[in-house]
Formats: sequence, structure tokens, C-alpha cells
Amino acid sequence: MSNIDDFRHLSDTEWLDMLIQSTRSTTVNGLRFPQFPPEAVQAQFVGSSNENALWEGLRFYEFFKSEAAKAGSPLHSGSNILDFGTGWGRFLRFFWKDVAEGGLHGVDIDPDIVESCRSLGIPGKLERIEPLGRLPYDDASMDVILAYSVFTHLPENVHCHWMNEFKRVARPGAIVAMTIEPRRFLEFVIGLKGQSPESGWHAGLQRFSDYASAMLPAYDAGQLVYLPTGGGDFRDATVYGDAVCPISYFEANWMPEFEVRAHVDDPSRFWQAAVVLRKA
Repeated sequence: MSNIDDFRHLSDTEWLDMLIQSTRSTTVNGLRFPQFPPEAVQAQFVGSSNENALWEGLRFYEFFKSEAAKAGSPLHSGSNILDFGTGWGRFLRFFWKDVAEGGLHGVDIDPDIVESCRSLGIPGKLERIEPLGRLPYDDASMDVILAYSVFTHLPENVHCHWMNEFKRVARPGAIVAMTIEPRRFLEFVIGLKGQSPESGWHAGLQRFSDYASAMLPAYDAGQLVYLPTGGGDFRDATVYGDAVCPISYFEANWMPEFEVRAHVDDPSRFWQAAVVLRKA
């Protein structure tokens, strides 16, 4: 059997090809890969599954790596990386090529998906956290924190709680990459009013169409707008819903500990807006 070290030289697209093959076979080119959960479980967490989910992940993974290098903090084999809200370990599968397994860390509030990751063989150290808990890491211990489609769901008190934890565990020069819902998400929710919902997700958002309309001025004034839609088990509406956050909120609250290095609000690249921060 091969070792992951035999594949660290691969380009990101070559690695993606192996990951796609691993959706069909746990052994690819002699390397044993983690298994995948059922497609419905994958889609529950990221909205897609298998090859489509991996292609979507590749775009953000490559974006992050490019921005980290431009910020003078490139990813390397000795990095400590935290996948905050790891779900079924989509991004840990990508970073397995770049970072020594001891430097891979994933956390989630869902104990079932954390246990699933362990049984699937996701590389790295996996831990369950409480919605308002503490990260199980020392101060200034992380070089990279990834939070893909996590802060898009957090009410302001939970957002600020984890912001402070990120400030605590990030090393000087550390990179935080995340997604946020931009103004166009509020416009999307407003546009659902009076429509026949295409899905249960649309129906849940439609209940907040009037509220979203009323909160547009607050968003434009730099406030975080939260729709308490809830997210099922382990994610009640007090800690999980749909959050719409202007970049000015980051500039007002994450600074001076972090500086905003990139903000991409381009639906042709990412459905959610992408943000990259660097620890001062």
C-alpha cells in the first residue's frame, strides 16, 4: 500500500481526480482513502454530494491557498489547520495532501457526524464542541482556520463567541478563511414572498420575507441580520439559522486582531461571499 507522502507532489487538480475516484473505491493508486457517507448525508451538510461536492470544495480550497500565499502565510506540511464545522470532512480530505496528519483538526457541534467521520477514516484529530463551548486548543496554536458555510448560520452572540475563540487560538500571521451571506441573500429571501416554494428550505425562508425586507437598512448600516430558521438536531434556532453579515461588520469587530485580506462577493465564483482574514 502507498503512503500519503507519496502523493504530496500532486497538483490540486490531480489530487481532486483521486478524491473523485475515492467516491467509488476506497483504494486509489495504492492509497487507502476515507470512505464517504451516504449521498443524503453529504447533501444535508453541503447541499451536494460526491463529485459535485468535491468540485465545489476545490474552488474554495484553491482560493484559500492562493490568498494565504499572497498574505505571506502559505500552507505547508507543518501547518496546524482547523476545519471549523467539519461536517463529513470534505475539506480535511483536500488538506490531507498538504499537511501532516497530526496538523489536521476538525470540530463540529453534531456528535453523530463527528463519530461518522471517525468511522469513515477522516484524517486528523476530530472533536465535538458545544455551540457556545471552547475550542480544545492552546492559545496561539493554529496557523489556519477554515469555516466554510458556518458563520452564515450563526446569530450575533454565537458569531462573537467564536470570533473571540478564533482570536485566542490563531497564531500571529494565521489565516482565517470563511464564507458569509451577502446582501443578495436578503434580497433572495424577500423575493420568495408570494411565491410557491420550490423546497422545504425555501418555505422556511419565506416565513421571514417581511422581516428580511425590514432589516435591509440595518444590514446597510453594518449590522448582522439573523433569521432564526433553525437547523434540526443539535441546531435549534437560538444557535443556528441564517445570518447575513456585511464586510463592514468584520472591519468593526474582528479588527485590530485580524485584518481583512480578501472579500469576494461574486456568485459566479461562490454562492456565498468569501472572506480571508490574517491575524496581526
